[in-house]
Amino acid sequence: MASTATAELTIQERGILATGASASYLDCFSNADRVFVSMLPQPMPRRRRYDSRSKTYAIDWQDYGQPLPVWFDPLMQGFVDLLTLPPNWDSYGAGAVDARVVHAAINFINGFLRPSSPAPRVVPLSSGGLQLEWRRKGVDLEIVFDRDAKPFFYWRDRVSGEESEHALRESSALLRIRIENLE
Repeated sequence: MASTATAELTIQERGILATGASASYLDCFSNADRVFVSMLPQPMPRRRRYDSRSKTYAIDWQDYGQPLPVWFDPLMQGFVDLLTLPPNWDSYGAGAVDARVVHAAINFINGFLRPSSPAPRVVPLSSGGLQLEWRRKGVDLEIVFDRDAKPFFYWRDRVSGEESEHALRESSALLRIRIENLE
């Protein structure tokens, strides 16, 4: 049996697993506030392992006691599946998926999706980037994270034919509405 190595991905932002956001501002509080904050649930380091193509990745995060979002495991497994793709995975010279792009996508999604949001499919791009995509309720929604380009999203209503493309950061409020409409 081949041995497996474990790589680590760390969710750096607090989004999905931290509703007690006041804990991060502890230094700004008075002594009375510090006592109150100390009664809030304290974070626990958590780790899950995901296997793909004889490799194991460990996902680390700070858990504040709430259940994991419904999209967490499918999405993390999708990211790990991309990270284990070899160069030329499409037989047309595709590059390996860049781990920095995966980290950017994880950190974006971590702070963006609600716990009940539907899980997107994670799709590799031949450029070494990735795409998160939903195909639900007659709508196509794709968020593209590429190596040397700014992230953007594309939305298309298959019924009306309406479609649009937007920079991710500048149009995050619109993206949030588009995702909520998929639930």
